[in-house]
Amino acid sequence: MKTLGLIVYILVAILLVVSILLQSARVPGFTGSFGSSSDTFFGRRRGIDESLARATAVLAFIFFALSLVMARAGF
Repeated sequence: MKTLGLIVYILVAILLVVSILLQSARVPGFTGSFGSSSDTFFGRRRGIDESLARATAVLAFIFFALSLVMARAGF
């Protein structure tokens, strides 16, 4: 059971990192200084950004809950 819990925990952590990295930046920041405006040229789909934001929030909640459960169970 401990191994399964750790595997789920690691998978959720990896998915959380991927969902954060796939989100488009709200502020151009460093990449905006080089003129990479492909999002404005090709048109960014707003539905994907909203879905990624929702998935990130859900994964963050699951990660937090698993962290508390694993700490309480003594993993």
